[in-house]
Amino acid sequence: MKITGKTIIGSILMFVGLSIFFGGSLGGLIPTLIGAWLIYVGVKKYDKGSKTTGVILAVIGVLLVVQSLPFLLGIAFAGALLYFGWTMLNGESAKESSGRSYREPNTAPHMEEPINTSFDQEWEDFLKKK
Repeated sequence: MKITGKTIIGSILMFVGLSIFFGGSLGGLIPTLIGAWLIYVGVKKYDKGSKTTGVILAVIGVLLVVQSLPFLLGIAFAGALLYFGWTMLNGESAKESSGRSYREPNTAPHMEEPINTSFDQEWEDFLKKK
């Protein structure tokens, strides 16, 4: 892999994304999951006819999820940095490999003019001497 400006920036983006992703505590995930579960239970109770209990549970769930928004946005930002860093690191190799086409073994690529080397010239001279 060539070290270019793109690979350096991609590495920095991936490092920052990993730092945010693993540096942030995963404790914010627990209230988010509890809040989502409370919203689900609240909506189910509301549909079954227990409207007051359903609304109270859903409101508590929404409050828990909204409180976890900074955590969720941090995780989303870290994921975006990791994605863009990875594409910057592997973007050049993917472009190079996509331009290659399959060739049968022992076949020469299609060229307008043949390439003559000194070996070719010496070989032709050797054949003329015979």
